[in-house]
Amino acid sequence: MKPEIFQGSIKKGTDQLFISSTRKVLTKNGSTILIGGNQVPYQIETSEIINLKRKFTRIDNNSVSVKGNFLYKISPNDEAQITFEEYEAESIQSFEQKNNHKYELGEKIYAQGGVSSSSNTNLTGEYAELVVKKVDDKGKILNLSINSPGKYIYPPENPVQVMNSHGEVIEVDFDFTESISASILQKTVSQVIYKDGQTIINFNYSLPPKVDSGDISLKKQIVYLNKGFNFGSLENAICEISFDLSPLLKIPMIPSEAVQTNTMYNQGIKILEEKILELEKRISNVENMNF
Repeated sequence: MKPEIFQGSIKKGTDQLFISSTRKVLTKNGSTILIGGNQVPYQIETSEIINLKRKFTRIDNNSVSVKGNFLYKISPNDEAQITFEEYEAESIQSFEQKNNHKYELGEKIYAQGGVSSSSNTNLTGEYAELVVKKVDDKGKILNLSINSPGKYIYPPENPVQVMNSHGEVIEVDFDFTESISASILQKTVSQVIYKDGQTIINFNYSLPPKVDSGDISLKKQIVYLNKGFNFGSLENAICEISFDLSPLLKIPMIPSEAVQTNTMYNQGIKILEEKILELEKRISNVENMNF
């Protein structure tokens, strides 16, 4: 069976290997795993996928902090999802038209100001859009409705200036409420630092302006080992799982695609040596028996 080769992070003394969030690996109880080029093989007990989610506070354009120590649980190149509070226009309380522009039924006008929310699917953000529902014979607006509620990190303050394509402005008082749907930003982790009870997470690209807090979440696969990792802590180390074992002695079989063949070979020799010593001891015991 083809070996699994991937990146993982582990803290010294623990039995939990955290796999890069961009990968999901096949695991099997009893399979041999080699971690970071170390010559000591470990055995896999089991694995699980967790959704790691924490509140964050913005530090600067590219960095956030979360409470607790998440070194090796979160690693460079992990893909994190960022969510935060957003607001939308729920209703129109009142409006005032001071210009003499002759509006038409169905004409669209657009709210100005505030800080709109961007996302992976809408990089420029979305402002509230209104539509003229009723006018008098002079084109003065008698009724407006919300065509699109927009999505804001910070909504504009009332009265909001609402402009048409000709630059004509009216003033509208809105009720803004928390958005029923959340934008999800995908961010790639570039660096993870632990300091004074906080984990600082740096991203490759900037956060949107005014996103001062929110939630960060990552899906991570954890591989549980048969014993604690006795070497130094490793971040994004190359790992290799071998699934094929001999039917009787359970000696690791070396697949043609394997990278660390010498370690697997040495492990097989060690198992054979232990079995030979065990047999020699049994033979010696039999020879020394008095019949």
